[in-house]
Amino acid sequence: MQVALTDPNAEPLRESQRQLNRGQAEQLRLLVGYVESFLRELEMTEPELMRTTRGRATAESAAIMNAAEALGASEGHVHTQYQQACFARQHLPQVWGAVRAGDVPVRSLVRVISAAERLVSPVHRERLDVAAADYALTHRPARLNVWLNRHVARTEPDQQLHRCRRSHTERRVWLEHLEDGVSLLHAMLPTLTAEAIKNRLVDVARSPKQDVPYDPCVERPAAETSDAPAEPQSGFDWLGLPSEESTLGPDGGPDGGSGWRSDRSGAAVAAAACPAGPVSGPAGGASLGAGPTPTNREAGDLRTQAQREADLVANWLLNGQTDSRTPINAHVGILIEPETLLDDSDRPAISRNRRHAYPAEMIRRIILSEEHQITWTRVPIPEVRSDPPAATHAPSAEALDPLHRVYQSRFVPKLLRRAIEFRDGTCQVPGCMVAAEHCDIDHQIPWPHGETTAANLWALCRKHHRLKTAGFLDVPHDRPPPTNP
Repeated sequence: MQVALTDPNAEPLRESQRQLNRGQAEQLRLLVGYVESFLRELEMTEPELMRTTRGRATAESAAIMNAAEALGASEGHVHTQYQQACFARQHLPQVWGAVRAGDVPVRSLVRVISAAERLVSPVHRERLDVAAADYALTHRPARLNVWLNRHVARTEPDQQLHRCRRSHTERRVWLEHLEDGVSLLHAMLPTLTAEAIKNRLVDVARSPKQDVPYDPCVERPAAETSDAPAEPQSGFDWLGLPSEESTLGPDGGPDGGSGWRSDRSGAAVAAAACPAGPVSGPAGGASLGAGPTPTNREAGDLRTQAQREADLVANWLLNGQTDSRTPINAHVGILIEPETLLDDSDRPAISRNRRHAYPAEMIRRIILSEEHQITWTRVPIPEVRSDPPAATHAPSAEALDPLHRVYQSRFVPKLLRRAIEFRDGTCQVPGCMVAAEHCDIDHQIPWPHGETTAANLWALCRKHHRLKTAGFLDVPHDRPPPTNP
């Protein structure tokens, strides 16, 4: 169902990319040739050194050092390139040939190598080589990577389960400090858990009625000022906790000489800690003498979706609560075959956006658990139509299926939207990996000329939806069927 972008005026760009691909492949070939020539020469001049494994490894390191100097790159990077090129030449001749011809970029080769290294059986590697060489010709590296993950998981499900269990034992949290007063908080979690957390963050932060407290370290935007003098109240430290120093000063009175001041809403202002401007605490209010800052969309919250999500996760972790007035459940979409559900197959389940594969055993355990609420959506592969669907349909068994029904309104019902999200997986523009659940469901032929039915609907991210509306993205007349997950 994806569109095909074939502007003939872009052909010079395509040819330049093919030349670049050939150049990068030739450089890898020369790198391998140089290292092998270096080792062969040492076998003749230093036979004693080359007889031992350690001596040969030392000689190889010397060759890599010389190559890194010639290429102006680090020795680690050059060594990785050398190993990848050797592996591709030996185990992936079809993909290696496509790369040398310039039809496949080196970054796609790297992804195929990573997938092939996870396969145990040589036969499976050979099959991957043939299939990946064909797939990489028509798909960009990001989508190729998603396909490779599915292929490896389905080809050797037992090995995928073993790797999954081993990875789960390595779960951890760590901090990476950046410049300008910000840091990255990393959490290595099971993918289903991480997806559920992210989806819950998105749902809460997107709701116009949900209050999202500000991060205690972030300066709030200026609100309407008040002429009333600020009344001294108990202060808060930078984490929003009561501060003894701000509550009692040297003379035993409130705020006496502590350097902290409180506004009418109880927010602490640390003038000494942030001389460039006031910094608000989490209890409400903005700068000194200002009114309460809105924390929900309806009240005028001006933060972006990303900022609300960041502030929300900080609030959850610091306070141990969500501060949400209505319950928001985390949700994760999974594609799973009936045979896997019935324990007749160990083929892994696939995430709704086709990015991730989950071991069948883990999915069955989750489904059988009473802690989770499961909603089922049947997702058949619809019949491809080259013409717009007829205006009316005779009643049939398919009429109850949301992917076959025709709706009278231009608005897409929730049930149909969910089915299309599962069917399409991602934005339907080539190379775009925005998950369908974060896309618009667009009428390919605009309503009312085009009906509100699955055959006339597809997932487009907001950027590509706007490009289509502006006339820069054409809908193909003969659309290929969606890929069967």
